[in-house]
Amino acid sequence: MSDAIARREDSDLIKKIAEEKALKEARKAQLAAKRLEKKAARSIKKIDLNGDLGEDGPSSSEPGGVFAHHAAATAKRSVTGVLASRKTDIDVKFESFGVSLGGNPLVVDTDIEMHQGCRYGIVGENGSGKSSVLAAVANREVPLPDHVDVYWLSEEAPPSELSGVEAVVSHVKNEVERLEALQTSIIEDAGPDDERLDAIAERLGELDPTGAEPRARAILSGLGFADHLVPMDRKTKHMSGGWRMRVALAQALFAAPSLLLLDEPTNHLDLEACIWLEDHLSKYSKCLVVISHSEDFLNGVCTHMYWLVNKGLHLYGGNYAQYVKTVEEEQRVQQKLYEKQQADIEKLANFVDKNRANGVATSAKSKKKVLEKVEAAAVEKVKVREPTLRFSFPSCDRVPPPVLPFDDVSFAYPSQHEGDANPVLYENLNLGVDCDTRVALVGPNGCGKSTLLRLMSGELSPTKGTVSRHQHLVMGQYHQHSVDVLDMELSPLAFMKREFPPSVVKRTEEVWRSYLDTFGFTTRQQQSPIKLLSDGQRSRLVFAMLCMRPVNLLLLDEPTNHLDVDAVDGLARAINAYEGGVVLVSHDFRLIDKVAREIWVCESQKVRRYEGGIGDYKKQLRRKLGLK
Repeated sequence: MSDAIARREDSDLIKKIAEEKALKEARKAQLAAKRLEKKAARSIKKIDLNGDLGEDGPSSSEPGGVFAHHAAATAKRSVTGVLASRKTDIDVKFESFGVSLGGNPLVVDTDIEMHQGCRYGIVGENGSGKSSVLAAVANREVPLPDHVDVYWLSEEAPPSELSGVEAVVSHVKNEVERLEALQTSIIEDAGPDDERLDAIAERLGELDPTGAEPRARAILSGLGFADHLVPMDRKTKHMSGGWRMRVALAQALFAAPSLLLLDEPTNHLDLEACIWLEDHLSKYSKCLVVISHSEDFLNGVCTHMYWLVNKGLHLYGGNYAQYVKTVEEEQRVQQKLYEKQQADIEKLANFVDKNRANGVATSAKSKKKVLEKVEAAAVEKVKVREPTLRFSFPSCDRVPPPVLPFDDVSFAYPSQHEGDANPVLYENLNLGVDCDTRVALVGPNGCGKSTLLRLMSGELSPTKGTVSRHQHLVMGQYHQHSVDVLDMELSPLAFMKREFPPSVVKRTEEVWRSYLDTFGFTTRQQQSPIKLLSDGQRSRLVFAMLCMRPVNLLLLDEPTNHLDVDAVDGLARAINAYEGGVVLVSHDFRLIDKVAREIWVCESQKVRRYEGGIGDYKKQLRRKLGLK
């Protein structure tokens, strides 16, 4: 009787697991059938290794519609994709989408859709392929219909005789010419009733130059241009790279394309400009796809999220916070199922071993077959969201105060033109930084936050007053130019071994590999040339260098630039566990909220302590901008 019950239980268990597996396989089969059907119906060809398009690709070799901000298709990038939406639609969907870089698959056989009125955020580990996805779409390495205009913000505006305003307004002229030529071509080939003409006519109306200058000025003002700082009428050739990047961002916002692709748009902005941009993009009525490391920004802007993980793009409704909640719930359910199945497998395995030992061969053989079927149908172990930065700053000695006092310090950069007065950034500063300091510097671009860090480090000397440094003070710095010290031809492993030879640091190969692993480098990435790594991975390597010696004061200037969202959490943990002092400049509200004990506002040639937290400061900035 007990054997019959056991057989029935085994049968029920196998049936349940088989049903679950069959349901999954049926869904896969349905998707595969739809893909094949659409392939046959449209005769759309996949893109070859050179990025050449099939029948529905652009008629020109130029990546039209990306405006002036496009990069030539990377020779080592291979892209596949099938247009699953109608080629006359403005909403687009690609199936069998894949991206490889240098023979390394980043995205494999996945779907991606981009609908008007939707704002998609893309998150994933550094080096997972987020930027490559945007580049593939922007460069039309997938069969994107010609009438879908695309703008990819990938580089700063070039230095020229044009002013900031002129650069923004004139930038759409090329797109107008492209659309007018396309309009003529469609009429000649398909006739005046082709439905694509409606979208083109509407787009040309939007690009009408009437009233263009006031709109351009409003955008540039929102991004921080001001007469007392950097006038928007200044020629771009007289602007720094950071301000020309803002001009490029203004060009993108002014153009307002059907498909706007932004890769870390907040990297060169101050907190106030970040708030303005977040509000502006939250009202974007077309299609936006954005990569950002800022959780606040993704929450304020996005209606959907893509998670790039395990070489697939997974779509979630809602902003970043809702995506996190959904993923955690999915993982909880899957983990519960995984644990139950593992318990069943262990139970059956023990039964097989026990009965084989007792000589009950028939029962053992029967249970072994059940075990094999259960193992074959078992779900995979859950992929968990976790920080890929798991490093820590080394222990350091606490230097007694005063550690870094400023005594009546003033500073002005030399004037650029003979006879001009030196622009004074700071006047009569009296402040101090100690080994228990955890302060974030805030204020508008150009107020001197980075300059203050350089005065602290000794890179700059005050024009008046003194900056004293304790004789035992050792400082560590991170800034936007830190990556310039990297040798792009070497691998991370070879570079670290060269910079820290055995005469300086005695480490075995295994210890070096384990060390780089804590900064998120896989075995393959440790041996790949640095020039093939993403910007975020290069930033991680700078942190790996920074952590090679103990320091008792960290000066961090925009340390989150290029890091992924989860890596920012890892950085915050490392800072909070650090024993020394920290002075931080960042546009990431969340990082400041996690690590700063004080907020110092840099403005009007002074530095003052802000009475309140970063959340209060953000509300103050929103009120200043007239936002709720």
